[in-house]
Amino acid sequence: MTQFKDRRNHPRRMGDGLIVLIGGRGFPLVDISIAGLSFQGSGFGVGDRVTLKIAQLLKMKECVEAVITVVATEETITRGRIEPKIAVMEYIVQHFSDVIGAEPHYFK
Repeated sequence: MTQFKDRRNHPRRMGDGLIVLIGGRGFPLVDISIAGLSFQGSGFGVGDRVTLKIAQLLKMKECVEAVITVVATEETITRGRIEPKIAVMEYIVQHFSDVIGAEPHYFK
């Protein structure tokens, strides 16, 4: 059996209570890093640019807008590369900090 080699530059974490909002509809986040994300949703094609919001399920008004480029799709999963913006990276790093219980070193 061959072992899977993760080729990502940035490690991804589980969604841990985050959702993606697109056009007023919520989609569960599968995993996320400062460079990309995967969410449960379909109907997008590779190369599509999608504007979305990333939010906590329990605090949906405190969200951040992001733009992704779809890099892969499966039957029910869409994977995208996040266009780098400071506000999005701060939001994701703060989320990681909250989940693991450590202060972020990048954005204080």
